[in-house]
Amino acid sequence: MAESFTVEKVLNNNVVICQSEANQEVIFIGKGIGFGKKPQDAFTSTNYDKVYALINEAEQQQYQRLVTNESEEVLLIIHEVISFIHEEIGIPLREKTMFALTQHLVLALERTQDGAEIQNPFLTETKWLYYDTYLLAEEVVRQVSLKTGVTLPEAEVGFVTLHIQSARLEQEPEQQVDLSRFLNYIEEKSGQKLCRDSVSVRRLTQHLHLLAEFPFEQAVIDTNVDSLSFWLKENHPLCYTISRNVVRMMEKSKGITLAQGETVQLALTLISVVKSKA
Repeated sequence: MAESFTVEKVLNNNVVICQSEANQEVIFIGKGIGFGKKPQDAFTSTNYDKVYALINEAEQQQYQRLVTNESEEVLLIIHEVISFIHEEIGIPLREKTMFALTQHLVLALERTQDGAEIQNPFLTETKWLYYDTYLLAEEVVRQVSLKTGVTLPEAEVGFVTLHIQSARLEQEPEQQVDLSRFLNYIEEKSGQKLCRDSVSVRRLTQHLHLLAEFPFEQAVIDTNVDSLSFWLKENHPLCYTISRNVVRMMEKSKGITLAQGETVQLALTLISVVKSKA
């Protein structure tokens, strides 16, 4: 049986504050759910399609400030694209992710309207790392731009990608490993500028992504790994040293000890990047 709520306050046609039977305050967000509602009216969320609830008190307070300061139309458009994301990825966005994305899009629209230049230095890496999510983010940005009449820059596709990816991985964007840090380190130590659009660097970026998301932890020593390590130290000392240090940086950020073979595999990938002069 669906839980019933009592309407406390109608913020606008699309946002209502309710009280649960357990005296817990909940903000419901959905198209038209506040129309005709008055305080003390009964409210059941299952009577509406695409309704989201904010239960966390901090998120509630922040969202109420957004509702006060932003137009009802803009927030409704953002709600619609969040529903679109939900349908596409097959899982609902958590409260914190939903609010973070709403706040981000509101600020992006304001900055674009004010003529501010929005840059994203990691746009290419984000595209190659999360290509399917990037395509979804492109459609989200296209819909927001079309419905608001404000053309958001391509940089926003990368930022929206990370928000969607955080929902898929159940991580906050700031908790995801910053691969640009490793690419910058590789550039610094190898003494060459990486062409972020090249095939070899795309492979390197994907390798780093796999290393960060699906690491092989310390395992039984493999004699083949030992012999390859020796060969790399003798024939490609720079690539081996860079790879070893990147793996150590990854270990520190993840709090684990990686298998020796990870350094070998990364070094072999790095050799192709250096040889291609990417």
